[in-house]
Amino acid sequence: MADRKCRTRMLAWAGAALALTAALAAAGCTSTPATTSAGTQAGSTTPEVTTAQAGQVFAAYVAVADRAASTGDASLALSNVTGVQKLTITTQLKAAKSGTGALARYRYGPPAVVLPRQGGYPRWFVASVTRSLVGRPGSPGGTAGLSLAATGRVLMVFVQGRATAPWLLSSTSQLPAGVSVPPLSTDSAGYVATVPLNSGAQLARPDATGPLQAAVVDDGPASPAALVVAAGNLTTGIYAAARAAMTAPAGDLYQWELEGTHYSNVALRTADGGALVFYEMYLDSAVEVPAILNKGVVKTGPPITVPGYLAFLLTPGQPVPRLSLDTQQLLSFAAVDPPAGTASTAAKIQVIAIGGGLIYASAA
Repeated sequence: MADRKCRTRMLAWAGAALALTAALAAAGCTSTPATTSAGTQAGSTTPEVTTAQAGQVFAAYVAVADRAASTGDASLALSNVTGVQKLTITTQLKAAKSGTGALARYRYGPPAVVLPRQGGYPRWFVASVTRSLVGRPGSPGGTAGLSLAATGRVLMVFVQGRATAPWLLSSTSQLPAGVSVPPLSTDSAGYVATVPLNSGAQLARPDATGPLQAAVVDDGPASPAALVVAAGNLTTGIYAAARAAMTAPAGDLYQWELEGTHYSNVALRTADGGALVFYEMYLDSAVEVPAILNKGVVKTGPPITVPGYLAFLLTPGQPVPRLSLDTQQLLSFAAVDPPAGTASTAAKIQVIAIGGGLIYASAA
């Protein structure tokens, strides 16, 4: 059984993406609207990032990350990351310290740099690059229950908070085999136009992309949101993986929920007028005795199995849990939101990349 914060409003589906977006907003499930993409300041004279500068930032990150992974230097590993990437690395370091994991080490090919047209801080850009894993996987238990290929193309979002701040890697999201980024809307200088997060020019507002995906992850193909969100590994696939992970003892409840975060979303305009949206979500799961969920008198049940990959996040030597086992993953996504009024009625939001992983677990 999955907990659904947005379910009641979702059932009022009116057959159009706009109606669903409004329902989600009424339920408090959308991000805070913004008149421009996150960080853009109208009229600012902040210099644009150049291809050469972005290349230097990428090369510096790769050098530091490789040195940190090869030496196990925790401070160095955390020195050039923020956001999702920082929490992901923190979990890897905890796993490495416990002897159950390792800091992931990668080899990268030449990057293709995507530079958004922007006028203020924070500044950001995307590096699209082929990455190959060297050694052990970096995300204990997989990413949203999925196993990412050891070699694949990733979209790496780098940010700079202010003029004197360093460039940091915010997120890394991997595209499944056979999936590619659509052509983007570039100007004569090669910069890509950004899209306001509350834009009405796409099938759904870009800031509703995450909540729409969440509805499908939570409820599966039967969700009303499936009318505008395409089935695939990163939507119905996560739903299927969550259902397959059900290990609750008889009588206990298993729940999962994909929900929003406080991290900023950004969007780039695709050549056809759609949006390539980058955003973050929490994936929460819990095994609980019914009384906890119903806030009744709690009676302990049979032991709850703790997967081996979670043990390092729990208190050493604590008793086998009999009341609850909670986990949380922080995930990054990239999704393509097609333009409004697309001729093809089959056009849907396509979630094309995923990153991040486990960051928290507790048991009682």
